[in-house]
Amino acid sequence: MSALLTLAALLSPPASAPASAPASAPASAPALCPDFAAVYDLASPSVLRVVAGRVGPQGFTPERTGAGFVWDERGHIVTNDHIIGDAPELRVRTLGGAVYRATLIGQDGPTDLAVLKVARPLPALAHQRGALRVGQPIAAIGHPFGLAHALSVGVISGLGRRELPRGAPQYAEFIQTNLTMNPGNSGGPLLDAQGQVIGMNTAILAHAQGVAFAIPLEMLEVVTEGLIEHGRFVRGFAGFFVKPVSHAAAKEAGLRRPRGAQIRGVLTHSPASAAGLSPGDILLRFDGVVVEDKALLPWLIAAARPGQVVRLLVARGAARLELDLTIGAAQ
Repeated sequence: MSALLTLAALLSPPASAPASAPASAPASAPALCPDFAAVYDLASPSVLRVVAGRVGPQGFTPERTGAGFVWDERGHIVTNDHIIGDAPELRVRTLGGAVYRATLIGQDGPTDLAVLKVARPLPALAHQRGALRVGQPIAAIGHPFGLAHALSVGVISGLGRRELPRGAPQYAEFIQTNLTMNPGNSGGPLLDAQGQVIGMNTAILAHAQGVAFAIPLEMLEVVTEGLIEHGRFVRGFAGFFVKPVSHAAAKEAGLRRPRGAQIRGVLTHSPASAAGLSPGDILLRFDGVVVEDKALLPWLIAAARPGQVVRLLVARGAARLELDLTIGAAQ
């Protein structure tokens, strides 16, 4: 979507404890009020306003604006591809008001990610690869309706969201937040309570309030590093097609419930054919990842490196087989 975002749902301070309550919370209890002022101070210098446009007789004409953030100390900046589009001129503006021309390093429409670069070092945000939790406090910095470097806070309201509206990026298991998103927040960082990146704000649910989605860091890392290294994201290719597992197929395979993804077709001379996959097989595990249904498979395959050998666990009738699949490169 031309998804545009700003987060609002502020965290309320904890209610005062009754007189009979313990003097302090248990050591394992999470902090209820993160210092979001400190998060802003830490992260805002790394958040940029991204402007895509053209240079004509009247000078630079902006066409689309959004947010982006500094990915690494080499000057790489990540943002949403729908902000960049086919604009020939790209500029970024810092918290201090400095404006720099940016070079497009690579872009990928299906994941809605793009990488830019400026010629000078800028402070990069740290990345948080730890497990996320529903209810976890979060923050975002962006430019809603041109209001530069606005902070919004809220919580994670869902994980592993896959069925997003048409126009949203493909593949990801999105982070759902209760943040209110507005034009100008797309491409900005989703931050944890320590000011570390856990995702990129990207999409909203139309006609809803406080239902927004972010691309998780794991996908950001895979696609961004591919764009930096190759100028494009080289997707893995397997050469098979899947369908949902029916109750009858699950019973035949000895599964207590329908799960996995059933192979409905295998391309000739494909990696799947060479690995020995056959129509009717039920794929239960892909390179150590349990396949609950077919929805996550496109990303697992796309994220695998061409030439990488992945181990598959399949059910063929009541038998269980382990097959090695050598990933190809999508054209």
